[in-house]
Amino acid sequence: MAENDQRQSRKSRRKDWRHNGKGPKRGSKGPALPAPEDLRRYTNAWSVVLTPNTINLATAGHPWLFGGAIAHSFPPTVRQPQAGQVCAVFGPEGEYLGHGYHNAESQIRVRMLGLSVAEEAPKSLPELSERVIAGLKRATELRTAMGVPSRDTDTYRLVNSEGDGLPGLVVDRIADGAVVLISTAGAARMSDAAVGWLTENGCTWVVVRTAGDTHPSEGLEAGVQRLEGTVPDEVWHLHHGIRMRAEPKYGQKSGVYTDQFGTHLAVARLAKGRRVLDCYSHGGGFGLHAARSGAKHVRCVDASQKAVDLCTANAEANGLSGNIEAWCGDAVHMLRDIAEGIEGDQPDLIILDPPKFATRSDVVEDALRKYVHLNATAMSALPPEGGFLVSCSCSGRIDLQTFLRMLAHSGRKAGRQVQVLEVRGASADHPSLPAHAESRYLKVAICRVTNRI
Repeated sequence: MAENDQRQSRKSRRKDWRHNGKGPKRGSKGPALPAPEDLRRYTNAWSVVLTPNTINLATAGHPWLFGGAIAHSFPPTVRQPQAGQVCAVFGPEGEYLGHGYHNAESQIRVRMLGLSVAEEAPKSLPELSERVIAGLKRATELRTAMGVPSRDTDTYRLVNSEGDGLPGLVVDRIADGAVVLISTAGAARMSDAAVGWLTENGCTWVVVRTAGDTHPSEGLEAGVQRLEGTVPDEVWHLHHGIRMRAEPKYGQKSGVYTDQFGTHLAVARLAKGRRVLDCYSHGGGFGLHAARSGAKHVRCVDASQKAVDLCTANAEANGLSGNIEAWCGDAVHMLRDIAEGIEGDQPDLIILDPPKFATRSDVVEDALRKYVHLNATAMSALPPEGGFLVSCSCSGRIDLQTFLRMLAHSGRKAGRQVQVLEVRGASADHPSLPAHAESRYLKVAICRVTNRI
């Protein structure tokens, strides 16, 4: 009877709210809806109530709930409120939707950990340690089904944040160790359990790091947070049979770029018999695979001498030094010199994998102009009878449609015909949620470029 009365009470409130036209509006000060009278509270977790216009997005599986999506937030009844604590998420009628973790200082107020099919809230919520261990087990099962690790690949993305149900947490396995990247207060709370599970499941060393671009509202200092085991300064690992060097403590990202692993192979299939220019080459992932697949000549260009030295070391380790030149310089300047005939070594396959140009929403237009200039210059550097361009963007604020439109503008500026042969994203070990387009940051277009007819 009590449960029936609670459900009837919720139905009555829903009817009243809809017919009275009440409800929080964008830009309004404070919620207009009353909090559900029978809302469950927790001693050690937040209870969060969503606005009516947010519930569909949340139940569709979008893992981020911004401040404007929250009608009411009730802190733990006993434990001191802290960033990254577990929270229960309710609809405006008090129906239980799932759980996540909460940060009152962040624009993304709640990051969802899981949705529920039960309408009634549980008496207690799972601890973050329980959630991360369950998430690591599921993520491992998925990678095993994908065939990683394998005899020729011992480095891969084990946990891809929201895509594996663990927002803010990334785990890259590198040979016999792992790098854990944390970018939120909730992920920091999960890191100890992650380290424990990894060391119990084959890792001889683990590094926990915070990225330099982590938002200040998360309260995390950039850099190495924890070292478990004897962590080497350099690790040699296998990527589709190619030996590459990683720096797990201080290298960019986790010390490796695992998101392009699948595209390395796709591009290598085009490289046989061609002259290849790998721009923004970092450690030479594209160039090494191109050289091994039978490219006539490969030139890797990066503005960082450290990256050039890494590329050179990788080429030597794989017996490819005679096929690869590593240059330190500005890629745009080199492409311009080729296009103007100043540089005579003209490639017929160019790879552009630049750093993130659109770091904030207010610089997107400037970033697009940079992408157009870069791609148009590369198109002009290809032979008039035709060549191939592999264009990449890791700017999450530029979606796929805008990226492809940018390529069209680049072709018009260069006076070239562009055919898109294949559109790719991050490798398969970087899963994403259907409702979370923000996580599909990497865009790759493999194109044929010719003179206009």
